[in-house]
Amino acid sequence: MNPNLIGFSAVFAAAAAWGMSGIFVTYIVDASGCSSVSLAFWRDLTTCIVLLLWSALRRRHQLSIQKSDWIWFILMGVCLGLFHIFYNQSVLLNGASVTTVEQAAMPAFVTLAALYLWKEPLGRAKPFSIIVIFVGTLLASGVNPSDMKSGMSGLAVGLTVPVFYAGWTICGKQIVSRYGPVYSLGVAFGIASMVLLFLQPFTKQPSGLSMVFFLSFTGLIGLSTVGAFTLYMAGLKHIQAGIASIIVMSEILFAGCYAWFLLGERFSSVQLAGAILVMLGVGWLSWYQGLNKKPEVASNPKFSS
Repeated sequence: MNPNLIGFSAVFAAAAAWGMSGIFVTYIVDASGCSSVSLAFWRDLTTCIVLLLWSALRRRHQLSIQKSDWIWFILMGVCLGLFHIFYNQSVLLNGASVTTVEQAAMPAFVTLAALYLWKEPLGRAKPFSIIVIFVGTLLASGVNPSDMKSGMSGLAVGLTVPVFYAGWTICGKQIVSRYGPVYSLGVAFGIASMVLLFLQPFTKQPSGLSMVFFLSFTGLIGLSTVGAFTLYMAGLKHIQAGIASIIVMSEILFAGCYAWFLLGERFSSVQLAGAILVMLGVGWLSWYQGLNKKPEVASNPKFSS
Protein backbone atom coordinates (compact mmCIF):
# COMPACT_ATOMS: atom_id res chain seq x y z
CA MET A 1 0.00 0.00 0.00
CA ASN A 2 1.15 3.56 -0.74
CA PRO A 3 2.85 4.89 2.46
CA ASN A 4 1.34 8.32 1.80
CA LEU A 5 -2.13 6.76 1.72
CA ILE A 6 -1.37 5.02 5.02
CA GLY A 7 -0.26 8.31 6.56
CA PHE A 8 -3.29 10.21 5.27
CA SER A 9 -5.68 7.49 6.50
CA ALA A 10 -4.05 7.40 9.95
CA VAL A 11 -4.31 11.17 10.42
CA PHE A 12 -7.89 11.22 9.12
CA ALA A 13 -8.82 8.42 11.57
CA ALA A 14 -7.13 10.38 14.37
CA ALA A 15 -9.31 13.38 13.53
CA ALA A 16 -12.41 11.18 13.72
CA ALA A 17 -11.35 9.89 17.15
CA TRP A 18 -10.44 13.34 18.45
CA GLY A 19 -13.86 14.59 17.38
CA MET A 20 -15.44 12.47 20.13
CA SER A 21 -13.38 14.07 22.91
CA GLY A 22 -15.81 16.94 23.41
CA ILE A 23 -18.69 14.49 23.92
CA PHE A 24 -16.70 12.50 26.49
CA VAL A 25 -15.50 15.63 28.30
CA THR A 26 -19.05 16.96 28.57
CA TYR A 27 -20.29 13.71 30.14
CA ILE A 28 -17.30 13.51 32.51
CA VAL A 29 -17.61 17.06 33.83
CA ASP A 30 -21.39 16.76 34.22
CA ALA A 31 -21.03 13.45 36.08
CA SER A 32 -18.14 14.35 38.40
CA GLY A 33 -18.02 18.13 38.70
CA CYS A 34 -14.26 18.17 38.14
CA SER A 35 -12.41 21.15 36.70
CA SER A 36 -10.91 21.18 33.24
CA VAL A 37 -7.41 21.34 34.75
CA SER A 38 -7.88 18.26 36.93
CA LEU A 39 -9.44 16.35 34.02
CA ALA A 40 -6.45 17.24 31.83
CA PHE A 41 -4.07 15.92 34.52
CA TRP A 42 -5.86 12.59 35.00
CA ARG A 43 -6.21 12.19 31.25
CA ASP A 44 -2.49 12.76 30.67
CA LEU A 45 -1.37 10.59 33.59
CA THR A 46 -3.61 7.65 32.67
CA THR A 47 -2.54 7.87 29.04
CA CYS A 48 1.12 7.90 30.06
CA ILE A 49 0.69 4.72 32.12
CA VAL A 50 -1.19 2.90 29.35
CA LEU A 51 1.29 3.82 26.62
CA LEU A 52 4.43 3.06 28.64
CA LEU A 53 3.06 -0.33 29.71
CA TRP A 54 2.23 -1.03 26.08
CA SER A 55 5.77 -0.07 25.05
CA ALA A 56 7.35 -2.18 27.80
CA LEU A 57 5.43 -5.27 26.70
CA ARG A 58 6.19 -4.80 23.00
CA ARG A 59 9.88 -3.87 22.96
CA ARG A 60 11.71 -3.98 26.26
CA HIS A 61 15.13 -3.58 24.66
CA GLN A 62 14.32 -0.26 22.97
CA LEU A 63 13.13 1.89 25.86
CA SER A 64 16.31 3.97 26.24
CA ILE A 65 16.39 7.54 24.93
CA GLN A 66 19.45 9.12 23.38
CA LYS A 67 20.71 12.10 25.34
CA SER A 68 20.39 14.43 22.36
CA ASP A 69 16.68 13.56 21.98
CA TRP A 70 15.61 14.40 25.51
CA ILE A 71 15.14 18.06 24.61
CA TRP A 72 12.48 17.09 22.05
CA PHE A 73 10.66 14.84 24.51
CA ILE A 74 10.66 17.55 27.17
CA LEU A 75 9.48 20.24 24.77
CA MET A 76 6.76 17.94 23.42
CA GLY A 77 5.53 17.10 26.92
CA VAL A 78 5.53 20.73 28.05
CA CYS A 79 3.65 21.76 24.90
CA LEU A 80 1.07 19.00 25.49
CA GLY A 81 0.50 20.04 29.10
CA LEU A 82 0.25 23.75 28.29
CA PHE A 83 -1.96 23.03 25.27
CA HIS A 84 -4.49 21.26 27.51
CA ILE A 85 -4.40 24.05 30.10
CA PHE A 86 -4.86 26.91 27.64
CA TYR A 87 -7.39 25.04 25.51
CA ASN A 88 -9.61 24.46 28.55
CA GLN A 89 -9.13 28.03 29.76
CA SER A 90 -9.96 29.43 26.33
CA VAL A 91 -13.19 27.43 26.25
CA LEU A 92 -14.12 28.96 29.63
CA LEU A 93 -13.24 32.50 28.55
CA ASN A 94 -14.28 32.55 24.90
CA GLY A 95 -16.62 29.61 24.42
CA ALA A 96 -16.01 26.43 22.46
CA SER A 97 -16.86 27.84 19.02
CA VAL A 98 -14.37 30.73 19.22
CA THR A 99 -11.70 28.39 20.58
CA THR A 100 -12.30 26.05 17.66
CA VAL A 101 -11.57 28.85 15.20
CA GLU A 102 -8.44 29.90 17.10
CA GLN A 103 -7.25 26.29 17.07
CA ALA A 104 -7.70 26.25 13.30
CA ALA A 105 -4.68 28.57 12.97
CA MET A 106 -2.44 25.65 14.00
CA PRO A 107 -1.51 24.47 10.48
CA ALA A 108 -0.08 27.88 9.64
CA PHE A 109 2.39 27.63 12.54
CA VAL A 110 3.30 24.03 11.66
CA THR A 111 3.73 24.81 7.96
CA LEU A 112 6.06 27.74 8.66
CA ALA A 113 8.05 25.76 11.23
CA ALA A 114 8.30 22.78 8.86
CA LEU A 115 9.58 25.11 6.14
CA TYR A 116 12.35 26.26 8.49
CA LEU A 117 13.20 22.95 10.21
CA TRP A 118 12.83 20.38 7.42
CA LYS A 119 12.70 22.57 4.30
CA GLU A 120 9.22 21.24 3.50
CA PRO A 121 8.12 23.20 0.41
CA LEU A 122 5.01 25.35 0.62
CA GLY A 123 3.89 24.65 -2.94
CA ARG A 124 0.41 25.76 -3.97
CA ALA A 125 -1.70 23.21 -2.11
CA LYS A 126 -0.80 24.09 1.49
CA PRO A 127 -1.61 27.84 1.48
CA PHE A 128 -4.81 27.25 -0.51
CA SER A 129 -5.92 24.43 1.82
CA ILE A 130 -5.17 26.48 4.95
CA ILE A 131 -7.35 29.33 3.66
CA VAL A 132 -10.22 27.09 2.54
CA ILE A 133 -10.28 25.00 5.74
CA PHE A 134 -9.95 28.05 7.98
CA VAL A 135 -12.90 29.76 6.27
CA GLY A 136 -14.87 26.51 6.42
CA THR A 137 -14.08 26.13 10.11
CA LEU A 138 -15.18 29.70 10.76
CA LEU A 139 -18.53 29.07 9.06
CA ALA A 140 -19.05 25.57 10.49
CA SER A 141 -18.53 26.72 14.07
CA GLY A 142 -21.13 29.49 13.70
CA VAL A 143 -18.90 32.10 15.32
CA ASN A 144 -20.08 35.65 15.82
CA PRO A 145 -17.50 38.25 16.95
CA SER A 146 -19.89 39.26 19.74
CA ASP A 147 -19.40 35.80 21.27
CA MET A 148 -15.98 36.80 22.60
CA LYS A 149 -16.78 37.21 26.30
CA SER A 150 -13.51 38.39 27.79
CA GLY A 151 -12.05 40.87 25.32
CA MET A 152 -8.28 41.04 24.93
CA SER A 153 -7.55 38.62 27.79
CA GLY A 154 -9.65 35.94 26.11
CA LEU A 155 -8.00 36.62 22.78
CA ALA A 156 -4.51 36.41 24.31
CA VAL A 157 -5.28 33.06 25.95
CA GLY A 158 -6.95 31.73 22.82
CA LEU A 159 -3.99 32.55 20.59
CA THR A 160 -1.75 30.26 22.67
CA VAL A 161 -3.90 27.24 21.72
CA PRO A 162 -2.64 26.84 18.11
CA VAL A 163 0.90 27.71 19.20
CA PHE A 164 1.16 24.83 21.70
CA TYR A 165 -0.82 22.52 19.39
CA ALA A 166 1.75 23.20 16.68
CA GLY A 167 4.56 22.87 19.23
CA TRP A 168 3.88 19.29 20.23
CA THR A 169 3.26 18.32 16.58
CA ILE A 170 6.65 19.71 15.52
CA CYS A 171 8.51 18.08 18.42
CA GLY A 172 6.75 14.77 17.79
CA LYS A 173 7.85 14.86 14.16
CA GLN A 174 11.47 15.03 15.32
CA ILE A 175 11.36 11.82 17.37
CA VAL A 176 8.56 9.56 16.07
CA SER A 177 10.66 7.82 13.39
CA ARG A 178 13.32 6.81 15.91
CA TYR A 179 11.16 5.74 18.84
CA GLY A 180 7.75 4.99 17.35
CA PRO A 181 4.44 6.73 18.15
CA VAL A 182 3.54 4.70 21.26
CA TYR A 183 6.74 5.21 23.23
CA SER A 184 7.19 8.83 22.08
CA LEU A 185 3.70 9.70 23.28
CA GLY A 186 4.04 7.74 26.52
CA VAL A 187 7.08 9.74 27.59
CA ALA A 188 5.58 13.05 26.40
CA PHE A 189 2.32 12.47 28.27
CA GLY A 190 4.31 11.63 31.40
CA ILE A 191 6.10 14.97 31.17
CA ALA A 192 2.77 16.72 30.50
CA SER A 193 1.23 15.16 33.62
CA MET A 194 4.15 16.44 35.70
CA VAL A 195 3.55 19.94 34.32
CA LEU A 196 -0.12 19.70 35.37
CA LEU A 197 0.62 18.03 38.73
CA PHE A 198 1.65 21.30 40.36
CA LEU A 199 -1.79 22.81 39.67
CA GLN A 200 -3.83 20.00 41.24
CA PRO A 201 -3.89 21.31 44.84
CA PHE A 202 -5.57 24.46 43.54
CA THR A 203 -8.32 22.92 41.41
CA LYS A 204 -11.46 20.83 41.93
CA GLN A 205 -11.02 17.07 41.67
CA PRO A 206 -13.65 14.53 40.48
CA SER A 207 -16.24 13.48 43.08
CA GLY A 208 -19.36 11.30 43.26
CA LEU A 209 -18.06 9.01 40.53
CA SER A 210 -20.67 7.06 38.61
CA MET A 211 -20.86 4.52 35.80
CA VAL A 212 -21.34 7.37 33.31
CA PHE A 213 -18.06 8.88 34.50
CA PHE A 214 -16.08 5.65 34.19
CA LEU A 215 -17.49 4.76 30.76
CA SER A 216 -16.89 8.27 29.44
CA PHE A 217 -13.39 8.43 30.91
CA THR A 218 -12.58 5.04 29.36
CA GLY A 219 -13.77 6.34 25.98
CA LEU A 220 -11.78 9.55 26.39
CA ILE A 221 -8.58 7.62 27.15
CA GLY A 222 -9.01 4.65 24.83
CA LEU A 223 -10.49 6.32 21.74
CA SER A 224 -9.86 10.05 21.90
CA THR A 225 -6.41 10.01 23.52
CA VAL A 226 -4.46 6.75 23.15
CA GLY A 227 -6.12 5.89 19.85
CA ALA A 228 -6.17 9.38 18.34
CA PHE A 229 -2.68 10.49 19.37
CA THR A 230 -1.11 7.17 18.34
CA LEU A 231 -2.77 7.28 14.93
CA TYR A 232 -1.68 10.89 14.42
CA MET A 233 1.93 10.20 15.37
CA ALA A 234 1.93 7.09 13.16
CA GLY A 235 0.71 9.24 10.28
CA LEU A 236 3.57 11.69 10.85
CA LYS A 237 5.99 8.88 9.97
CA HIS A 238 4.65 8.82 6.39
CA ILE A 239 3.54 12.33 5.48
CA GLN A 240 4.83 15.86 6.02
CA ALA A 241 3.99 17.58 9.29
CA GLY A 242 2.45 20.51 7.45
CA ILE A 243 0.12 18.19 5.52
CA ALA A 244 -0.85 16.21 8.63
CA SER A 245 -1.66 19.40 10.54
CA ILE A 246 -4.06 20.49 7.79
CA ILE A 247 -5.74 17.10 7.34
CA VAL A 248 -6.41 16.82 11.08
CA MET A 249 -8.56 19.96 10.92
CA SER A 250 -11.31 17.68 9.58
CA GLU A 251 -11.85 16.98 13.30
CA ILE A 252 -14.19 20.00 13.19
CA LEU A 253 -16.54 18.22 10.80
CA PHE A 254 -16.46 14.96 12.78
CA ALA A 255 -17.21 16.81 16.02
CA GLY A 256 -20.19 18.50 14.41
CA CYS A 257 -21.55 15.21 13.08
CA TYR A 258 -21.19 13.53 16.48
CA ALA A 259 -23.01 16.41 18.16
CA TRP A 260 -25.73 16.11 15.54
CA PHE A 261 -26.30 12.39 16.17
CA LEU A 262 -25.57 12.14 19.91
CA LEU A 263 -26.61 15.53 21.32
CA GLY A 264 -29.36 16.49 18.88
CA GLU A 265 -27.55 19.55 17.54
CA ARG A 266 -28.28 20.58 13.95
CA PHE A 267 -26.21 22.35 11.30
CA SER A 268 -27.55 25.59 9.88
CA SER A 269 -27.17 26.12 6.13
CA VAL A 270 -24.11 28.32 6.76
CA GLN A 271 -22.55 25.72 9.04
CA LEU A 272 -23.21 22.99 6.48
CA ALA A 273 -21.48 25.09 3.82
CA GLY A 274 -18.53 25.49 6.16
CA ALA A 275 -18.34 21.74 6.79
CA ILE A 276 -18.28 21.12 3.03
CA LEU A 277 -15.44 23.62 2.65
CA VAL A 278 -13.44 21.79 5.31
CA MET A 279 -13.81 18.52 3.43
CA LEU A 280 -12.98 20.17 0.10
CA GLY A 281 -9.82 21.67 1.57
CA VAL A 282 -8.68 18.33 2.97
CA GLY A 283 -9.56 16.51 -0.24
CA TRP A 284 -7.70 19.01 -2.41
CA LEU A 285 -4.58 18.76 -0.26
CA SER A 286 -4.54 14.96 -0.22
CA TRP A 287 -5.14 14.67 -3.98
CA TYR A 288 -2.73 17.37 -5.09
CA GLN A 289 0.17 16.74 -2.74
CA GLY A 290 -0.42 14.27 0.08
CA LEU A 291 -1.06 11.14 -2.00
CA ASN A 292 0.99 11.92 -5.09
CA LYS A 293 4.39 12.77 -3.62
CA LYS A 294 7.29 10.50 -2.82
CA PRO A 295 6.93 9.19 0.77
CA GLU A 296 9.29 10.32 3.47
CA VAL A 297 11.96 7.91 4.66
CA ALA A 298 12.38 7.35 8.41
CA SER A 299 15.71 8.67 9.62
CA ASN A 300 16.32 5.63 11.82
CA PRO A 301 14.29 2.56 10.85
CA LYS A 302 15.65 0.68 13.83
CA PHE A 303 13.19 2.38 16.14
CA SER A 304 10.19 2.38 13.83
CA SER A 305 7.12 0.44 14.88
